[in-house]
Amino acid sequence: MVDRTRNARISLILNLVSQRGELQVRLLPSILGVSGATVRRDVAVLEGRGLIRRSYGKIAAVRGGGELPVSLRRSQNAEAKRRIGSLASTLIPNRPLTMALSGGSTVGFVARSLADRSDLTVVTNGLDTATFLMARQVVKVVVTGGTANPLGHDLIGRAAEKSLGAHKFDYAVVGADGVSPVAGFTRYSACGAEIDRIMLEQAEHKIVVADSSKLGRVHKARTADIRGIDTLVTDSHASAEMVAYFREVGVATILVVVPSVARVGRFR
Repeated sequence: MVDRTRNARISLILNLVSQRGELQVRLLPSILGVSGATVRRDVAVLEGRGLIRRSYGKIAAVRGGGELPVSLRRSQNAEAKRRIGSLASTLIPNRPLTMALSGGSTVGFVARSLADRSDLTVVTNGLDTATFLMARQVVKVVVTGGTANPLGHDLIGRAAEKSLGAHKFDYAVVGADGVSPVAGFTRYSACGAEIDRIMLEQAEHKIVVADSSKLGRVHKARTADIRGIDTLVTDSHASAEMVAYFREVGVATILVVVPSVARVGRFR
């Protein structure tokens, strides 16, 4: 197996631990294609971040499938997210618009593809999104207030919700941690879900971006029902049955083509 960046290796380790409950550390060098010393450093990083616990040559998950830091999520299915972000940006017409962008790794790729649009005003609670767009000095950026969430690098809470409620958006683009025909679009965090719900509620055109690993997952906090959005942008590894259902109920579901090789280490 080819070597990976540290964040990609860490994501794969967490995936394996999540699937198996616990994992023998001695197996990781051959799985990851790196040295034992590299594995020990990666495991130390995970333990230091409180994402695993280590004992007697084994590691086990602490969060139990919970939300990961956005810095790690960026390396999960990165090619799919990049292509989703690029395509989603083409859905925003070339005219003066005000739009909302949530935080999150996939929406971050949308922001990158919109960074040279001088006709856009972007309202966001995403600190990484705001930082990137402001550095380019082209898009007009409005940042909500709120309490900083260290996992998502975004702003949440009453101040953020009140700020968003004062705006009307031509378009809103938000992510999702889970997408289900029954449960709709869900997030790990109730605070994050409320932010996304307000963005969608205040927008004329509602877009969700989510790579195919999110389809079929359900989390505790609902952002919107399936019929509550206009467009879902995902990738070609999405369940054909689920895509057909979304389209049948009126959600424009757009698939970007992602080669199978780009899915190595995907989270399930």
